[in-house]
Amino acid sequence: MVTIHEKNSIAFDTLGLGALLPSLCNVSEELNGLYELKIEHPYDEGGKWKHIEKERIVFASTPKGKQPFRIYHVNSDMGGIKVYARHVFYDLLDNLCLNVNAGTPQVALNAIKGSLAYTVPFVLSTNMTGTGRVALKNANPVSALLGMDEDKDSFVKAFGGEILRDCFNVTMKPSIGQDRGVAIRSGKNLVGLEVSEDISKVATRIYAYGKDGVAMSGGYRDSSYINAYINPKISVFEDSGLSAYELPSAVQKLFDGGCDLPKVNIKANFQMLSKTEEYKEYAVLEDVQLGDVVTVSNVKMGFHKKAKVISYEWDSLLERYERVELGDFVADLTSSITSGEKSLSTAVSAKSTASTAATDAQTALEKISGKVIINDAGLYVCVDTNSLDTATKVFHFGNLGLRFSNTGVYGSYKTIIDENGNLVM
Repeated sequence: MVTIHEKNSIAFDTLGLGALLPSLCNVSEELNGLYELKIEHPYDEGGKWKHIEKERIVFASTPKGKQPFRIYHVNSDMGGIKVYARHVFYDLLDNLCLNVNAGTPQVALNAIKGSLAYTVPFVLSTNMTGTGRVALKNANPVSALLGMDEDKDSFVKAFGGEILRDCFNVTMKPSIGQDRGVAIRSGKNLVGLEVSEDISKVATRIYAYGKDGVAMSGGYRDSSYINAYINPKISVFEDSGLSAYELPSAVQKLFDGGCDLPKVNIKANFQMLSKTEEYKEYAVLEDVQLGDVVTVSNVKMGFHKKAKVISYEWDSLLERYERVELGDFVADLTSSITSGEKSLSTAVSAKSTASTAATDAQTALEKISGKVIINDAGLYVCVDTNSLDTATKVFHFGNLGLRFSNTGVYGSYKTIIDENGNLVM
C-alpha cells in the first residue's frame, strides 16, 4: 500500500491522508547517491489523486521496508499525474551548515547537525572510527556528508563510508551491505543482462623497488592471470619504506586486491531476464541489497572477483526489483563510495606517502615527551597533563600527519608534518 501524509509528518504509523492508487510506483537508489520515487497516478473516481501536492510525503515500499519520500515535482496532463519525490533525507538540501571543524566521525556528524541554520528531526550517527578532518563553512548539509562539491571537505572525503537512510535516521557505515554468498557467472549475452569488463587499468606484471631504490629479488612478479591477456600488462610499484625482502608480499597484496582483473559492471533487467531460459542463474540477484557484495565469475577467463550492488530500481507495487546494477568492488573505504577502481599507481602512491610520513613523524615524536595515548582516532601526546580530557597542549599523529593543538584535543590544530610526509614550515 502506498500512502500520502501531510508535509510536517515525522511518523508514518497511520494511513495519513489515505492510500493512493498509482498505476506505477518505482524507487531508484544509488550507493551514496540519489534516492528517489516516481509515481504515475490516474484521475480516480474516488478522488485520491486530489491529495497529491508538492511537499507532501509519500510512504512507499523499498527493498529495506517502507520509506518516506517528499514530493518536489508534479506534472499533470489529460492522462493523469506524474509525481517525483526524494527521500526525506534530501530535506537537508534546504538547510545550511554554518561552521564545521571536527576530526573524528561521530564528532563530525554532531558538528554538522549542530551547525545547521535551523533544527531538523534527523538523527546522524555512525559506527565508524578513525581520524580525519571536516572543516567547512556555509556548506550544504548533503554536500557536507557526501561530498557533492569536490572543492570542499565532506564526511566521506575525510572518513570514507556509505550512507544508510532510514526515515529520519541517517547512519554512516564502513559498508551498508554484506556478502550474502551470492555468486553469478558473467560472459553470456542474455536479453536483459548487460555485462561490461574493462581491462584498461589491469596490471599482470609488476616491477617493484623499495628502500634506496633497491629492486625486488628477480625484479618483477607475475600474476597468475598473466596468460589471460595477449601481452603482459606491466606496471611499477615503488615504496621507499619497504626493504627488498618485504616487496614480494606487498606486490602479492596488490594481486590479491584484484589489480590483475578487469573492472566489472553488470546491469540486470529482471523484466526482460524473466523471459529467458537462463533467468534462474541470475534470480539470486533478487535477494541482494544496496551495498551487498556479489562474487562474479568469468568462465572463459577463469577468474572470480567481487562486485558491489551500486544501484537498483524497485517496483513498490509488486515489491520486487526491476533492475540491479553491480559495480567493481573496492575494499578501500574512500574509493568505494563511487564504486570505482583504485588504480595500481594510486595504491602505490598512498602506501608510499604513508610510509614516508610515518618515518618522518617517528623522528619528530622521539623529540617529544609527555603522556602518549593511542585510540581509534590515532596517537596523541599530551604535553601539559596526563589526560586527553584536560590537556590543552596536544600532539596528534593520524592520517592528516603530525599536528599540534594548544586548545585541547578538539581544538584547532597546526600541521607539523602533512599527510604526504612533508615538513610544514
